[in-house]
Amino acid sequence: MCGRFNIIDDPLTRLLIDITGQGQGWTLKTEYNIAPTQFVPVLTFADEDSTWALNPMRWWLTPHWSPGPSTKYSMFNAKSETLTTSRAYREPFVNRRCVIPASGYYEWKKEGDLKLPFYIEPDEAPGFAFAGLWDRWRGEDQVIDSCTIITAAAPDSMKFIHNRIPVHLTTEQAQHWVSNVTPDAELKEMLQPEIRTSICVTPVATVVNNARNKDERCVEPLGDSIRVH
Repeated sequence: MCGRFNIIDDPLTRLLIDITGQGQGWTLKTEYNIAPTQFVPVLTFADEDSTWALNPMRWWLTPHWSPGPSTKYSMFNAKSETLTTSRAYREPFVNRRCVIPASGYYEWKKEGDLKLPFYIEPDEAPGFAFAGLWDRWRGEDQVIDSCTIITAAAPDSMKFIHNRIPVHLTTEQAQHWVSNVTPDAELKEMLQPEIRTSICVTPVATVVNNARNKDERCVEPLGDSIRVH
């Protein structure tokens, strides 16, 4: 799963440039501990000409047909295995795919009664391009754009942390993921549980366990990093 992630404006801005080919106009705010229901920057195509846009969306999908924003059901992650069968996800999977940029994310490993946090980031790339879905809910006096991060079963190399991982895309895949002309077979291939860039896994301070802690202490290393390919 992916229940927390962070954004560090530089170098993550470089990832946006790599994906979009647009060298100007991207603004990111550094935040070290983003939790579900917060608003996060999301990459989509702005129009039929495939012009990229980066807009804030609530990280907890609110389907357009729902009564309104709720946290009754866990909608901040979407399982890749249910995208075509879930009422909440099947239409966004066809028409509203997006990319959620992240510098890294946090995962917790259970050891007895303890939950020990790890920070997971690309070893060399400037950030992750998470595969996501988005939707637009309209109320009487408000409009809410919201998103969810897609997860897949963890490959063997990552199971020592958790049994699921967020689906992260290469730069080329990110462009195809958002396009509405990408064949279904290619979309399904992107959802395979793969490590597509060398990853660095580092134990960090438990200060990140509290979502109210938003500073650089959240990525303070407490031990040696493990590299996963």
